[in-house]
Amino acid sequence: MSVSTQYPYRDFILITNPISGKGAATEVAEQAFQRLTAEGHTGRLQLTTQAGDANRIARESIENGGRWIIACGGDGTIHEVVNAVAEKPDVVLGVLPCGKGNDFAEALKIPTKPVEAIEVLLNGATRQVDLGKIGDHYFDTIVTCGYDAEVSRRVTEEGAPFSGTASYVYTAITTLFRYRSPAARIKGDFGIYEGEILLTATGITSSYGGGMKIVPEAIIDDGLFDVCIIEPVPHRTVLRLLLTLFWGGHAGHRAVQMHRTKTLTIETDPPILLYADGERVCYTPATVEIIKRGLTVIAPPE
Repeated sequence: MSVSTQYPYRDFILITNPISGKGAATEVAEQAFQRLTAEGHTGRLQLTTQAGDANRIARESIENGGRWIIACGGDGTIHEVVNAVAEKPDVVLGVLPCGKGNDFAEALKIPTKPVEAIEVLLNGATRQVDLGKIGDHYFDTIVTCGYDAEVSRRVTEEGAPFSGTASYVYTAITTLFRYRSPAARIKGDFGIYEGEILLTATGITSSYGGGMKIVPEAIIDDGLFDVCIIEPVPHRTVLRLLLTLFWGGHAGHRAVQMHRTKTLTIETDPPILLYADGERVCYTPATVEIIKRGLTVIAPPE
């Protein structure tokens, strides 16, 4: 782990998704802006209006010399900004969690209470953490394919009558009765898995969906992915496994394999979608690689 208690930048750009947190993100961002400027920092607050804006704004800021980029929103907003600042060690990411899941912030122990999260921006430490990469696309939490990717797709594209973790649980249950397991060939440092899969999750962080610990032993800066492969099981068993995800209890089930690897190649028949940080990335076949310490972020001092 690489940690510094100081970061040299005074100027910032605060990128905010105004619909995050059921609209609360704008108020959080304004509160942060006022506090940062009161402490002598200079910067600007910019709201996104459509998908891709956070990435574009962050890239333009960096091209113009910006080195402190703050993302206010959920994992999707952070995902966009990460894809602008990845592998730029002189650019520092700040995070104000204000979304459905906030799994990246949770992994870094960044508080979800706005006042406390703002204090981390002001008095935190820079920390270098790992990233994942698929082609030219980066991710900072977990990439999934199979059943959980279909759940992510439905949450993102179809919505759910609940918010937060409840939306994932509801959609997971309703998806169960329409999902069909593909045949897969998965290759990593651990060897090769061949057979049908319920899902495969490859994580830098331990959780997705607002705290569902699919790879409970994952460490954000160890240079390795934690991989969870779950073989097809009866519907009632899937429901039981879903309940145990909140504390990682599924890891001991006979249909569950846990591995660690630096790279992972996934082929399936038929091709299926991969979702990273809850965002659509690509179809299989795909190769996932670790980028060790590819992101510099402000986190609570350890």
